[in-house]
Amino acid sequence: MIQKNNDEIPLRVLLLRIGSFFKYLLSKWIILLLAGIIGGALGLLIAIYTKPTYSAKLTFVLSSGSKEGGLSALVNQFGIDAGSGGNDVFSGENILTLFKSKRMIEAVLFKKPPGSNEILANIIVREWEWDRQWKKSKRTKNQFPFPAEIAGLSLIQDSLLREVYSSILKNNLTVLRTDKKLSVYEVNTRTTNELFSCYLTRYLMDETANFYIETKTSLAKLNLRMLQKEADSLRGQLGGAISSTASEVDRTFALNPALQLQRAPAQKSQIRATVLATAYGEVVKNLEIAKITLQRETPIYQIIDVPEMPLKIKKVSKLFSIIVGGGVVFLLITIYLFIRRKFY
Repeated sequence: MIQKNNDEIPLRVLLLRIGSFFKYLLSKWIILLLAGIIGGALGLLIAIYTKPTYSAKLTFVLSSGSKEGGLSALVNQFGIDAGSGGNDVFSGENILTLFKSKRMIEAVLFKKPPGSNEILANIIVREWEWDRQWKKSKRTKNQFPFPAEIAGLSLIQDSLLREVYSSILKNNLTVLRTDKKLSVYEVNTRTTNELFSCYLTRYLMDETANFYIETKTSLAKLNLRMLQKEADSLRGQLGGAISSTASEVDRTFALNPALQLQRAPAQKSQIRATVLATAYGEVVKNLEIAKITLQRETPIYQIIDVPEMPLKIKKVSKLFSIIVGGGVVFLLITIYLFIRRKFY
């Protein structure tokens, strides 16, 4: 019983203190009301002066499976292994790194949207008002706007462009794989400039896809060009050898069979034509295999959704800002009153 009474006393005291504190707060209701009103007003101002953001989302499917099948079977008929194609440097999550690379994004920043004479880099710098900050510094005062070509950048401009790239990568651009089983990817740009959001996303897709395809097929294209050049050269030589053989045969037509020496040039031309025809046949066969290999190595991607103007706009809710602003200031004043009452 003694322990029970000892337990009940602190609880009773605690309840009395809580009740006393609430009575104290009620006595300060004017201050708390003003705090809620001021906080709500601040939240409303934030909602009014916060720029709306525009989100440009693009989704696409990338073929990550092997495209062998019938093509490989056809190649194997010639006794050649076209490779399994299993090692893909851009497979899986690596394609995400390519989209976020400095090379891809900076290349896109120097493109101009339709109907605009400004590159994307200059558009977003003005939107962020960084140009005003740069004008205040002697080092960066005359470094804006950026030139129309990336090759015309000065060392300082290159440094400023890296800052733009870092900010976009950190705050505005997201690239993710939404469905690993289907290799579905999503590229999303969210900024306060509608034109920039839309065309950064679209141009980034084009730039990355072109680089991706060119890199994947560069070796196959080189092999195809070499074989095509060899085939054209052999075809020309074979045509000349056939014409030369025909000429020699005509020259020795109705010749005395006993005079075999004069038939030697015609026989040499015939042998040369036969050798060239055999070589040309092998090159043509390899040429067709090279075409099949190029087709197999060329990546396939399909865009599902592409951002179109006008973009989806996201604004800060005024009601939500009023509630949050009023609640935060009300809570801070309540904590202040509690500390003041307890320690002062």
